[in-house]
Amino acid sequence: HVGLRKVTFKWQRGNKIGEGQYGKVYTCISIDTGELMAMKEIRFQPNDHKTIKETADELKIFEGIKHSNLVRYFGVELHREEMYIFMEYCDEGTLEEVSRLGLQEHVIRLYTKQITIAINVLHEHGIVHRDIKGANIFLTSSGLIKLGDFGCSVKLKNNAQTMPGEVNSTLGTAAYMAPEVITQAKGEGHGRAADIWSLGCVLIEMVTGKRPWHEYEHNFQIMYRVGMGHKPPIPDRLSPEGKDFLSHCLESDPKMRWTASQLLDHAFVKVCTDEE
Repeated sequence: HVGLRKVTFKWQRGNKIGEGQYGKVYTCISIDTGELMAMKEIRFQPNDHKTIKETADELKIFEGIKHSNLVRYFGVELHREEMYIFMEYCDEGTLEEVSRLGLQEHVIRLYTKQITIAINVLHEHGIVHRDIKGANIFLTSSGLIKLGDFGCSVKLKNNAQTMPGEVNSTLGTAAYMAPEVITQAKGEGHGRAADIWSLGCVLIEMVTGKRPWHEYEHNFQIMYRVGMGHKPPIPDRLSPEGKDFLSHCLESDPKMRWTASQLLDHAFVKVCTDEE
């Protein structure tokens, strides 16, 4: 039996604000401080202790990481058939949503810089995100954007017996997958470089308002294309600096792809955020 874990603060559940692949998301208030949080409720097979424990352990790592461009984790509670994950509440929607409305290049530069900084922080902690896409990047009223949804996506995906009513859709996610992840090349799989390919895909999403390979309806079509060495086309309306930045993200060979810290030195992201 997995030891039931409790968070140290008293809390009260508010309204449902979303429903994803893994469960429902609610607003939640800390009774002690009055602070608003988001709470993700994940239900699982009652006997699936391994998944539960691995997920909880994985989330432990994030409790120690505080950065203004990462969604903050406050802790996890384990109960018999569900787990509650407490995190920072981001009130302004996702990058996927605002990209559809059309973003100016100067905003795209600011956002790209902040996402790259967030990836760099995770990589410096030895963490590979594995699921970077516009839907996992959150906007806040402060103007900062935050990379979120790390950890929970990794282990729960492999849950072969999904909960009733839960769609096990990786659609959308396949569009951001690096070639080596698809081909599982030489055991490379999910290295840090895979996140950089996904960053390039998010840049395309910001410029075009659509995910890469949006013309394909099925994951296997996308995976076949990327696995065969095709890259998403570089959007014309991107500046020369943007195109160059993107070309370093979309290197087919992960060893040739730039790292997050190299990309932070690129001219495309030499812009000032409010923080600096």
